[in-house]
Amino acid sequence: MTIQGRYISSAQAIWRLNAYTTHEEKPAVMMLPYHLEGDHRVSFQARLTSQQIAAAVQTQTSIFLDWMEYNSKNADGRDLLYSDFPLFYTHVKKKGWQMRKKGHTIGRMPVAVPLQGEHFYLRTLLTIKRGATSYRDLYTINGVSYDCPSAACRAAGLTFDDSEWISLFDEIKDSSSASSLRQTFASALSHSHINDPQQIWDRFKTAFSDDCPRRLLIAGETFNPPPLDWSNEQCRYDLGLWLLGDNLRDLNLDWARARLMGPAHEWTVRQNNVFLEDALNFDRVAEQAYVNESIAAFSPGQRAAYDEIVNVISNNLRPNTFFLQGPAGTGKTFLYKALCSHYRAQGKIVLCVASSGIASLLLPNGRTSHSQFRIPVECNDDSRCNIDAQSNLAGLIKQTSLIIWDEVTLQIKHNFSAVDKTLRDITKIKNEMFGGIPVLFGGDFAQILPVVRRGQKEQTVNACIKYWQNWSQIRQLFLTQNMRVVVGESNRRFADWLSILSYTPSLY
Repeated sequence: MTIQGRYISSAQAIWRLNAYTTHEEKPAVMMLPYHLEGDHRVSFQARLTSQQIAAAVQTQTSIFLDWMEYNSKNADGRDLLYSDFPLFYTHVKKKGWQMRKKGHTIGRMPVAVPLQGEHFYLRTLLTIKRGATSYRDLYTINGVSYDCPSAACRAAGLTFDDSEWISLFDEIKDSSSASSLRQTFASALSHSHINDPQQIWDRFKTAFSDDCPRRLLIAGETFNPPPLDWSNEQCRYDLGLWLLGDNLRDLNLDWARARLMGPAHEWTVRQNNVFLEDALNFDRVAEQAYVNESIAAFSPGQRAAYDEIVNVISNNLRPNTFFLQGPAGTGKTFLYKALCSHYRAQGKIVLCVASSGIASLLLPNGRTSHSQFRIPVECNDDSRCNIDAQSNLAGLIKQTSLIIWDEVTLQIKHNFSAVDKTLRDITKIKNEMFGGIPVLFGGDFAQILPVVRRGQKEQTVNACIKYWQNWSQIRQLFLTQNMRVVVGESNRRFADWLSILSYTPSLY
């Protein structure tokens, strides 16, 4: 018989009944830890005295230290990289590395990112340095010994200058707003590698702070006043740095990790909220014009969904949480944008988020849900989002009129529970979903479901939003007309056939 694309026979049943192994990993993979000098992990009993602890620590070593010790005493492995060492040698606890007698194992060093600083450079250095006998030997390039891995990497040509970043900011500085330039700079510091961030700031600080004179002119009374002897230029650049700090904090970066000198003055806004200012940065006339154009182009299904959502929110009905089910091409994003513009035209705040970065780019001022609501990466049913009730972000949420959340079928139900609990805490409305804030979910259950590590079908299905305890309180809306194939009978037949493959009729 065939189940889920697998052929199951009596032979497999016997194999399972006898508990024979059904999977084998060959060759084995060995994780190879690495660490800076003096940073290896040690253990000791809490009841020991400080002298006993010091003695116990001195005798403890690590796989990485054992590798260098073996190379210092033996010449046979000095032509091998650290990652290749397990191919020919095996590590025995308390004995160190020994020549392998049979078989071989693949070595893997844990990934490091530029934000880890010297730890990242150490890993980079280990990809070219063979047979290191000590840290000093590891940091020696062409006969010259360096004090740290980063200096050794630069000497070895493993790190490049910032010419690509300079070219990037040269290209976009005249066509991008100062706020987007600061966000790009912060993202680069968080997710990529810049050799000298201070040099980049000094070179482009005029563009990075282009909006600061306007901010000081319009909202000058709401900032803490700078020193009286500061020039306008000093105020501009220092405020630009302070605003960059907001972007860095959103990415869990501080000035030390960003390798930048922070602002000299604390410009703390006494009345204004930077998040509110960004969320209200739109043209109400243009938003209303877009709404009018969109309504005229709506399909019957889109118009029905639009009217129901607006009616429920306008009349303060409950429940005011919706789920919009629709296959690709039915115009979900088009409807999201129209609803967003409808409320923005009234001067209200709409937060547009999505489960993936690609999907968020299609929404007005879209962000990922994890970024907007600071959802924990490891989320369970008791989790809450990392939002302080007195923070600017909490102030933004309190004034939000609608949350649009796309591609929710990708996320586990615990994420929605965490946001729900957090919003109830922020708004202090404990007895209503999301603290009474209207929420429009959207997605397609025929597409990718949540990824459950090593999960079977049952675990994957159970992780879906449909199995969230509050699912029954959500109003469900449906879009079925594929707007991409409205012209052409052959296209329509193909879309109908495609829907048969992946959609359950009961959904509609």
